[in-house]
Amino acid sequence: MGERLFQGEYVSSDRMLYTPSEFAKSNLLYLQEIGSLKARKTHTSKRQNLDSFLFFYVKEGSGVLDYGGREYVVRSGDCVFINCKNPYSHRTSEDLWSLEWIHFNGESALPIYLKYVERGGQPVFHPDKELMTEGLWDSLNAIARSSDYIRDIKINEKLSSLITFLMSFSWNPETVPTSGNASTLTNLKDYIDTHYNEKISLDMLADMFLINKYTLSRGFKEQFGTSIINYLLITRITHAKQLLRFTDETVEEIGNKCGISPLYYFSRIFKQIEGISPLEYRSQWSRSV
Repeated sequence: MGERLFQGEYVSSDRMLYTPSEFAKSNLLYLQEIGSLKARKTHTSKRQNLDSFLFFYVKEGSGVLDYGGREYVVRSGDCVFINCKNPYSHRTSEDLWSLEWIHFNGESALPIYLKYVERGGQPVFHPDKELMTEGLWDSLNAIARSSDYIRDIKINEKLSSLITFLMSFSWNPETVPTSGNASTLTNLKDYIDTHYNEKISLDMLADMFLINKYTLSRGFKEQFGTSIINYLLITRITHAKQLLRFTDETVEEIGNKCGISPLYYFSRIFKQIEGISPLEYRSQWSRSV
């Protein structure tokens, strides 16, 4: 760890460079740097090919982020989330900004970032939860500067909260265009939740909801992040697990009740999703508290 207070011509900053344990690097989301700055003059910062992910929050002022071949105006209250492997630069405007930032990484950081982008997450967004944003930075900063012997575990917890916060802005059905009407897709999902044990096909759903099945499939995945068929299977298997744990019905009866038959097919699908057979699942969980 290392703390650095800096008063320069362009910025006044307070940053901490953090060195996580090997355990944290291998198993957790871990902190690399945390800091805050107040711009004193207009200036530009450029970086690329950093093995890091950057989150920052604009407390005051405004500036411009150049990322992914596009410029984004960033104003007070805005948040930025980017992959620093990609070239990026940011510059303050005449309305000199003050920032709070977090550089972090971890084995799961890239898959999470890619999911964020896949779901429509933008490099710049404006939350309605400014106090939550500041609270996350404050608590993470305090933990990083502490001597707590489980500091890396607590940092992982706070970074997980940051990820949850970020992902909540990765997808807004009201603003992200989908291949289908949002209310229709919600009704379709509700139909599956209720009729999962019946015979369901894409052709049948397309006829029922009066939408081309390809448009319906594409819209459902855009809206809910998974295909109709996969959602149907997961719903059926979830109900099957409930029956395996809390009833004495046979595996074949349970498969039939959940809309997956014959028995060999139910067993194959169950193992594909859960990694064990229905009987193994029942045996394991019947011993649990």
